[in-house]
Amino acid sequence: MSHTIALRNLLLFVLLGLLLGFVASRRAQLGQLVRTARPVPWALLAWFAFLLLFPLWAVQSDVAWANLRGQWIGSMIAWVVGFGAVWILGPQGPGLWALALASAFPLAVHLLLTLSAWAGLLGAAFPAHMSPALLWATLTPIFDSASPPLAGVQRFPWGFQGIEPMHGNLGYAACQAIALLSVWLLLAWRNQERSKVAAAFLAIALCLVSLLVAYSRGAFLFALLVMLLAGLTYSFKIARKQRHPAPDHQTTRWGPVLGLVMVAFLVSFVAFNSISRDPRWHSMVDKAKIGLTQENSQQLLCDGLTPEAENKIRDDYQHRGPAYVQDLIDGLKGDGGRIILMRVGFDLVLENPRGLDGSRSAYKKLIEEKCGHVPQLGFEHAHQSWIDISLALGWLGAGIFAWVLIYFMQTGWRGIDLQSVAPWAFALFLICGFWIVRGFGDSLYREHYLQMQAILIAYCFGRLMSSANGGRVGPSDL
Repeated sequence: MSHTIALRNLLLFVLLGLLLGFVASRRAQLGQLVRTARPVPWALLAWFAFLLLFPLWAVQSDVAWANLRGQWIGSMIAWVVGFGAVWILGPQGPGLWALALASAFPLAVHLLLTLSAWAGLLGAAFPAHMSPALLWATLTPIFDSASPPLAGVQRFPWGFQGIEPMHGNLGYAACQAIALLSVWLLLAWRNQERSKVAAAFLAIALCLVSLLVAYSRGAFLFALLVMLLAGLTYSFKIARKQRHPAPDHQTTRWGPVLGLVMVAFLVSFVAFNSISRDPRWHSMVDKAKIGLTQENSQQLLCDGLTPEAENKIRDDYQHRGPAYVQDLIDGLKGDGGRIILMRVGFDLVLENPRGLDGSRSAYKKLIEEKCGHVPQLGFEHAHQSWIDISLALGWLGAGIFAWVLIYFMQTGWRGIDLQSVAPWAFALFLICGFWIVRGFGDSLYREHYLQMQAILIAYCFGRLMSSANGGRVGPSDL
């Protein structure tokens, strides 16, 4: 959640302190601790080693050291805390349902604030997103008897993002929650636990509603993709391998897939209203097409749209009306601009195999150097994770990080076949698959996203290994 950086870092260090205290209190079991570390994969150890050594050969070494002390050390601590939670808590640790609710907490806050805005508790006029200070100043007069009466029920606040200035913070949390909820739903369906199935359907629907209210297009599409992947994985990896299928086996096998599709229909009325009010949906394809067809993407990014290129766009789309055409041209700073950005970013990756400085600003520095001035189309990053991490850490860093995610994803895929670890393996596969694919559409291998990924992947992997070894964390044949 936004505005919680200090709280998040404090919580992370408190958890690390608790883990170190637990280790110190069991010095006699140090041998067991060493054995516990054995299932930590070589890919992750290589990633840690690379991060610690990268500043030694970084182009901007001082910036690289600063970022190591910041976001990269923070992500490493999150990995350690995730594994440590399994070691300390074992089977008594939080399950998939608890992890899903924790992931969905920002969306619950968003929906609560949306209802408050709709009910008039935030007044007759409020911005699309509110800082905590503004929110507090708006809500406190409600409890003052001398304050004016409430505004009453307002028009539904489409586009309202609550305290999130970036709707992506809602989107990534939602997709992570939906991945966990999908596993919970599908396995509960297999076990015919109808109350759990109903609860999961409702939770998924509320997550989707939150995304649609906040106009988070990418998150909504990727959430549907996660649900589809979960349903297909269940059908082909779990349901068809049941040893004693019931007479209605085909219904049991395909029922969850149809159920997940029904969730989309349950929120279709919300989707219709959201899409009809958000003009970005209507021109999304044309903006991407313009970005792909521009001949000199670097010149366009550095110096802006030439009169000739602008006239061509106006001629090609004049049948859609002047307002639509102007929206397409303005969209070069949005959807169309992102396509151009990725094209130029790929060229920068080829030109900078060593990376730069390990920071989130690597793209911005390199493109300004390439243009010779501040680009006309200004972006803080490449809006593509694999480009951004390559520019920050070089080809080797991006390759090792890809190795880490792919290793855990493959481990999850193989573990789905084993009934004792299926829930955790299924979750691990979906979570890693989501973060890998989503990285091609936005920049999210940085800062708190790294911590989100690390702590959940480490915990799911640890629970998988623990379940595979009868409750003990240790090496397995996975």
